[in-house]
Amino acid sequence: MRTLIAVIVLAVSAQAISLKEFNAKPDKEQSAYVATFIDKMTTDIRAKNEPLAIDIRNWFAVKAEGKPLSEGMERLFVELAALDIQAKDGKVDLSKIQLESVIVWVVKQKFPPPAQAGKN
Repeated sequence: MRTLIAVIVLAVSAQAISLKEFNAKPDKEQSAYVATFIDKMTTDIRAKNEPLAIDIRNWFAVKAEGKPLSEGMERLFVELAALDIQAKDGKVDLSKIQLESVIVWVVKQKFPPPAQAGKN
């Protein structure tokens, strides 16, 4: 599992963008950026844990009937909205938070490493 976390960290650090930069992009570019990062992350994970990579990709890609977004995208947008609110209140600086780290954090909440599985 440590290897898996290392793969995710490497994927994050490869090409990081701040939330300030991300928010400045048009919606289509934001969607494409998130999709590209998730694709790269799950491709890296697939080498060590194919079932997990498939689960993560499906969590972000598959929409439930009648829903406009997948569960993973909904969760990501909730976290991004919370950070935007905190930024407006002066509690966080969006130029210092990387979008990729938020995505990885959301993924780790849904798919915790085995040692953390009983803590949630």
